Amino acid sequence: MATVTTATPAPTRREPGQRAVRTVAPRVDIFETDKAYVLVADMPGVGPDGLDVEAERDTLVIRGRVDPPATRPDYQEFELADYFRTFSLTQDLDIDGINATLRDGVLRVEIPKLPQVQPKKILVRTE
Repeated sequence: MATVTTATPAPTRREPGQRAVRTVAPRVDIFETDKAYVLVADMPGVGPDGLDVEAERDTLVIRGRVDPPATRPDYQEFELADYFRTFSLTQDLDIDGINATLRDGVLRVEIPKLPQVQPKKILVRTE
């Protein structure tokens, strides 16, 4: 899996009668195991209804929508934003086997490797 994101700017979303919503790339950690790649993305403020993860051909797209708080704080140092990021997928990955979970604002995406590229243990006999 390539860890390069797209060079194009992230799209902005407009609500009727409001200005464009800021979109940022979520920070991610990517781990490789023998059987899969695991992508962990920090997406605070995103709920299950506001999350969209799509894999099509050679691209993984992650979109997260943050609903604005019911009341605006008097003072705010951290502004929530919507999220958008893409990843290039190589052909040695099982696109149909991808699964994703969201827990406490952390998205975990597991992208399995195809069986033919997974390491195979060779039994060594002694004589």
